[in-house]
Amino acid sequence: MRAPEGRLPPDQQRAAFECYHTGRLAEALTLIDGLRRAFPPDPSLLNLAAGCHKGLGDTDRAAACWREALRLNPNDVSVLNNLGVLAWERERHGEAESAYRQALRIAPDYLSALYNLGVLLYGTGRRAEAETHFRRVIALAPDHAGAWNNLGNLLRENGRLAEAETAFRQALAIRPDCADALWNLSLLCLAQGRYAEGWPLHEARHHPLKTGWRVPRPELPFPMWRGEPLAGKRLLLLGEQGMGDQLQFCRYAPLLKAMGVGWLTLVCSAALCRLMRSLKGVDEVLAHEAHPVPPRHDFWVMLLSIPHLLGGRLPDTLPYLAADPAQAADWPLPEGVFKVGISWRGDPNHANDANRSLPGLATLAPLWRVPGIQFVSLQKGAGEQEARRPPEGQPLLAPGDRIGTFADTAAIVASLDLVITIDSALAHLAGALGKPCWVMLTAHGTDWRWMLEGEESPWYPGVMRLFRQTRPGDWSSVVRRMGEELSRLTGNP
Repeated sequence: MRAPEGRLPPDQQRAAFECYHTGRLAEALTLIDGLRRAFPPDPSLLNLAAGCHKGLGDTDRAAACWREALRLNPNDVSVLNNLGVLAWERERHGEAESAYRQALRIAPDYLSALYNLGVLLYGTGRRAEAETHFRRVIALAPDHAGAWNNLGNLLRENGRLAEAETAFRQALAIRPDCADALWNLSLLCLAQGRYAEGWPLHEARHHPLKTGWRVPRPELPFPMWRGEPLAGKRLLLLGEQGMGDQLQFCRYAPLLKAMGVGWLTLVCSAALCRLMRSLKGVDEVLAHEAHPVPPRHDFWVMLLSIPHLLGGRLPDTLPYLAADPAQAADWPLPEGVFKVGISWRGDPNHANDANRSLPGLATLAPLWRVPGIQFVSLQKGAGEQEARRPPEGQPLLAPGDRIGTFADTAAIVASLDLVITIDSALAHLAGALGKPCWVMLTAHGTDWRWMLEGEESPWYPGVMRLFRQTRPGDWSSVVRRMGEELSRLTGNP
């Protein structure tokens, strides 16, 4: 029996909503399309259709449905908020901000729009405004764990560390399983050298509720190592995350071998395999790419979980990796001059690359004023083309097109006197090889492993020096200080 004109059949509406909430989006759309053909336009049905289209990846149709719903009901703040979220996800920040602000003009205390506008302001660098919005959300809803967590991030970036920690802990008091707050608190603790506290929290990178970037644990037919005795056991070390992480944390292999491991296998990125075979204590090195299902062992463990399982212990023996001496002959460098390897750009896919990478090679021009130096580009990928055609007055060797793996880079680094680099895998390679290395650090989003202040790194004692921005985006003062130190080091003013 047909429902009265203008009224949707409640049973069919319920069925469509049930399909949506149970993830049967295509089925929900079939029901919705039938209702839309039989009845006049309905804002709630359009809102539901938009959600289905978005869930299925059709953002254009989702936006069209929400705009039609808004035409029918211009004061629907939930639709405005949904349009804002969609625009934010499509990186149309102006559209998103406009939608959120329109919703807040209609309903100034609408929590979703307040919070989402705070996230947008934070993400576009307007931190003071973002803080105001997060605090407004908290005033209206003191149990909003997301607002507490984002406020903590903002406070941490502003150097208000005690307040940031309070905010993270408040988020966790509200929601003990708030994986993002666990993760962010771990980074704060690690950046302060509070390893015993930070490493257990760092396991939140695997948490299924963590938003954005996450490291899934593998499903293997043998158990994860949780600290059991290792005497005579076969242990599989699984590299994770980026090249730099693998280079930094492979140092734990000799320590594990000394605990009695009978056979130690390291699985890492293929580009690292040849170099990793120089790591003491490792019996076998396999490539991730060639062994998606690694061979059976007694236990497996992720590299960055080892510090937690060993109680935060930090082995600082350097070097722990070595270049192949025979390979160095493939990379002859001039004799009788001070040789400096340089890297100014990182992987553009890195979340903080816009801040950690230099605008270009020309930024390092003041270093060329120091006489008696042969500069060697260590760029591979990003920046490699620029190295082949450097700015006038900045001559350098550019072997990048011949570099195949990190073993090649290690062979070049072994012949250098100094490495100067941004925060990238190259810094960890130089440190692991025990090669003097200067690292240029951004003031915005500085990685936890470089700590909060100081010129030395506990991970690479005696070989690494940190040059930090004093103002976000200002590389000129960093390069000027390095130029002065380079003159002192070489004795060439």
